[in-house]
Amino acid sequence: MSDAKVTFDSLDEMHTSPGKEQTFGFACPLHKGRRCEGLVIAGRTALKRDPQGKNGGIAQWDWNGNREAPTFHPSINCSRCWHGFIVDGRCLSTSKQDEPEPIAP
Repeated sequence: MSDAKVTFDSLDEMHTSPGKEQTFGFACPLHKGRRCEGLVIAGRTALKRDPQGKNGGIAQWDWNGNREAPTFHPSINCSRCWHGFIVDGRCLSTSKQDEPEPIAP
């Protein structure tokens, strides 16, 4: 199963302390060494929320508040390579199946 290796940042600094999380990133379950970063956590910034990014806002994700085993909703569509969910700190496919560990390029 694929550990999402989620990290949390703020808009101003990387690897921010608990309570100051504004964005998150995770390890790509398809490509070893690639990360998707800068995903905004809903309600943690003054940025306008717009799931489709078409009305002057940006996509944002709801977070369960658990840094050790985070769950985000809705699904994450990384346009470069992967569409799925992060549930309890694991990457799941859109059909909610565990993703395998990524292989080296």
